[in-house]
Amino acid sequence: MEKIKVASLFCGCGGMDLGIIGGFSYLGKEYKKNPFEIVYAVDNDEYCTKIYNDNFTHKCVVNDVRNIKIEEMPQFDMLIGGFPCQSFSISAQNPPRLGYKDERGMLFFEMVKILKERQPRFFIAENVKGILSANKGKAFPMIMKEFCDAGYTVVHKLLNASEYGVPQKRERVIIVGFRNFEDFQKFHYPMKVKSSERKVLGDVIMEESNHNQTLFFSEKAVAGMMAVREKMNKGRVMSLTEPCNTISAHLAKVSLNSTDPVYMVGGKYRRFSTREVARIQSFPDSFCFDSVSQIRQYKAIGNAVPPVLMWHVTRSLQKTLEVPLVNFAEIKEQYPTCIVENEQDINIHLDIDKSKNVLVSLVKADNIDQYLDRSAKVYYTGKKFPSTVALNKLYYFMPYMKNKGIRDLYFIKIARVGTRKEGQIEEDKNDFRLVFEIEYVGQLFEDYKKVKLEIWRTFTDTVLDKLLC
Repeated sequence: MEKIKVASLFCGCGGMDLGIIGGFSYLGKEYKKNPFEIVYAVDNDEYCTKIYNDNFTHKCVVNDVRNIKIEEMPQFDMLIGGFPCQSFSISAQNPPRLGYKDERGMLFFEMVKILKERQPRFFIAENVKGILSANKGKAFPMIMKEFCDAGYTVVHKLLNASEYGVPQKRERVIIVGFRNFEDFQKFHYPMKVKSSERKVLGDVIMEESNHNQTLFFSEKAVAGMMAVREKMNKGRVMSLTEPCNTISAHLAKVSLNSTDPVYMVGGKYRRFSTREVARIQSFPDSFCFDSVSQIRQYKAIGNAVPPVLMWHVTRSLQKTLEVPLVNFAEIKEQYPTCIVENEQDINIHLDIDKSKNVLVSLVKADNIDQYLDRSAKVYYTGKKFPSTVALNKLYYFMPYMKNKGIRDLYFIKIARVGTRKEGQIEEDKNDFRLVFEIEYVGQLFEDYKKVKLEIWRTFTDTVLDKLLC
């Protein structure tokens, strides 16, 4: 499978991106690599960016999303990001419109702007549970409408990280958008992992931290908390046998007079170490945070998306991309002579039927010449061909020239199962391929036109009218 290219906004220290890519080990389990690659990553926090760049071979740039030159972004198939949600406003217009109170609220609209201009195949947006009730519940439906108006079929679901192998009760809204309705129809959010695979706080606590006196609260702090504990419900001690409560970005300044999770050992209260917090967030121990101060580490980790949670979401999305292969032997048995034999109209060079199906295919370098001089009579597929192409409906063929696009239209006279070197001494009778007997019709565009190769970046199966739009 060709890798899906991803552009990452608000990437932070890289939790979401690590989950997208996969290929890491956490608490003894291997999270396999996914067929995704980050081709563009941006965040406005230089400290998070430093952590990010210490852990990935590709690099994140420090920039404000509002300053991105969209036309200069590399080609990408998916946009991801967790936009701020605290600053939305609802205008008193009829109908009401979504707006923003300050600069943070503008960032969501920048994400939508990129979706409108670049139209990637997918997007994933992550946010806190509170987004569902923001502005008395009025903001979220408008947020979803903005995504829909950008050209996407959109779904959302509230996921609890603790149900996916993360030792933390962290609830996050995961929004997934699909440009193609067929992708949307195939997508399902990940199933919760088995109870035996779920993790608790005791799985990530480190014994050496129990001897680090800098992590323990002073007697004065404990006394202050105890004095108001019944009234204020503070000093939340976590149980080793359960997932931890949600950790936040201000754990460096955690207080017993707050609702932040703390740990008790030997009758004494302590906060979690940065490595323990990273483990609670499901970062592997190999992920390095040490290039920034401890305060910056806590902030970066607390704001991150748990990689393991995002890995599960990505695996579910990946299933929509898996295109099964054509079984040539079965096709040959079903259509022993030919799959289609189109009747050739005497006016085919003058009267093009826009309603007919067309196969667009990337042409290999060693076959380009016959398409440049328009002498091609036969098109052979490779050993692999997607089963999603409606073979019995094919009527036209258009060669896609690498780095150029499509221009010329061919009529498919016959489509059948054959062999690559049929009729030659070197022919292997079992080396099946699809064979299209074609005839040049005419030049469809004045110059080459780039189109999206939807399947494996090699094929597009569509109707001619859509290419002419």
